[in-house]
Amino acid sequence: MQSSSSDISRRGLLGAAAAAGAALPLAARAAQAWPDIRGQFLLAPDLRYFNAANIGPAFRSAVAAHVRATQEFQANPSPQYREKYPVEADALRVRIGKRLGVTAQEIALVRNSSEANTVAVRGLALKEGDEVILTDHNHPSTMETWKLRAEREQLVLKILPVPVYAKSAQEVVDLFAAAITPRTRAIFLSHMSNVSGLIFPIAEIAKLTRPRGIWLHGDGAQSFGWLQLDLAALGVDSYSGSTHKWMMGPLEGGILYVRRESQPQLQPVMLSHGYWLTDPANLQTAQKYEILGQRDDPKLAAIAATLDAHEAIGEAEVERRTFSVAAAMRDMLLALPGAKLIGTTTPGLAGPVLTPTFPGKDVAAIRQMLWTKGRIVVAGSKADGQPTIRFSPHIYNGPDDIAAVADLLRSV
Repeated sequence: MQSSSSDISRRGLLGAAAAAGAALPLAARAAQAWPDIRGQFLLAPDLRYFNAANIGPAFRSAVAAHVRATQEFQANPSPQYREKYPVEADALRVRIGKRLGVTAQEIALVRNSSEANTVAVRGLALKEGDEVILTDHNHPSTMETWKLRAEREQLVLKILPVPVYAKSAQEVVDLFAAAITPRTRAIFLSHMSNVSGLIFPIAEIAKLTRPRGIWLHGDGAQSFGWLQLDLAALGVDSYSGSTHKWMMGPLEGGILYVRRESQPQLQPVMLSHGYWLTDPANLQTAQKYEILGQRDDPKLAAIAATLDAHEAIGEAEVERRTFSVAAAMRDMLLALPGAKLIGTTTPGLAGPVLTPTFPGKDVAAIRQMLWTKGRIVVAGSKADGQPTIRFSPHIYNGPDDIAAVADLLRSV
């Protein structure tokens, strides 16, 4: 289920403030819950990986399932053998729907969040003069696609500045309340910002949009896989997710959720052969958004294995450890001389994407130093107008990883 701000505070961030200057013990306590979690991945022993917001390493079991299923497919790509794939796809929609608190008829299996976002952007029925609200935290898959559509169709695109240092959910909600007009038809936003880690209070924003008939889309690329989600309770009309980031599954796997009552307003952007379609009646469900031509059928087994791995650990445990490790790293960065953390520290709004900058220093050079001296994998980013280093820790990170980062950063 979707976590409330108070739940997030209790599970993930309470104690972090009290542990300021003692971040590593906090991380150590978190790590004790999973003594060999890193062993479930193929990560090289000398690699310290802090890049889940880009690509998360897949579980060994998912990789093995994909290899095995691909070999079997290539040995027998006959139509008779491939009859099993629509059945596997049906089972996956049921499992994913249950995980997200919705029905299988509201889940489309697509290739990633960008594809899901594009279906939602391009398929929504709008007319000249209609307004769409984005934020300056949106990913290019919604930002740039909306810009293209707005230019072609004379739509009004509002890009709402949202402070990275937001102090409360209400502060963020009030910005949307002030931006909505009678001509507002849609709001598209990232559930968690990929550049600042800000978690948007979507459930509260939905209380503004649902009564007005405004379409609300959540880009879940940075939340799907680590944050427990109840999309029905969240109140969105559509939502996207990828399997290759925080889900720690295969590349080119993703989902698009479209609320059953909202589906008549969203048309598919492509209709090819429905390789996973078991009944033409399913074209009246979210499956109509996945009729995209030949797919990597063996990937279905890899996604199923990924779900198995998550269920073995427990959704609540994945969320708890993600918050705990992120809190430990946040405390370390906040205490680091010469560093400035770009982003909120407000419980409920602060997610596991951390973007420090180093005023007066060459941030790109620091990032390269982390790689050359410590084999520490991070990303370059820009937040609040400043160059940053983006850390996105996940369940495979432990106290030794954080200590290694701290040691190197103290030297800059």
